[in-house]
Amino acid sequence: MIILGIDPGSRKTGYAVIESDNNRSTVMDFGTILLTDTQSMPDKLVRIFEKVGQLFGQFRIGSVAVEAGFYGKNAQSAYKLGYARSAAVLAAALKKVEVVEYSPRKVKQSVTGNGNASKVQVKYMVKQLLAGGEDLVLREDEADACAVAICHAQNCGADKTKYRTWKEFVDKNGHLVVKRSSLRRVK
Repeated sequence: MIILGIDPGSRKTGYAVIESDNNRSTVMDFGTILLTDTQSMPDKLVRIFEKVGQLFGQFRIGSVAVEAGFYGKNAQSAYKLGYARSAAVLAAALKKVEVVEYSPRKVKQSVTGNGNASKVQVKYMVKQLLAGGEDLVLREDEADACAVAICHAQNCGADKTKYRTWKEFVDKNGHLVVKRSSLRRVK
């Protein structure tokens, strides 16, 4: 599955495209959409919307994961963050692709095992979790976008189907079951 992770911001929006097979994730592309302070908010939103649209043109993105905003003391910052997030979500929604939001705490928990992890810890673990990630040079926003995508891969990749009986599981997943006759006894 190809996942687009987005770390929205009104000054910098990080993005990462990863491919995940439930066991390992590989980064396909990442970057930062730099939004200068001199641009008007509508111009910033257009830049985010257009870049996300370009990524859909480059990759067969199956799912989008966005870091949800946290609510601090500054209402203006929360509004601006909401606008940036909305521009990215709209670009994905128009492509009819699933969009899932994760809290910063959930992202940190998924990647580091600690919901209160620092940015340095998140960046370190992202590099460990991505195939070939040790050699990546990631900015803070790019590492966060990778973390959001990895979080989504971990939360959606596993088969969450509930089975009522063992027989029902075997019927639907026979390729995963080793037949008893194929096992040899070791003496």
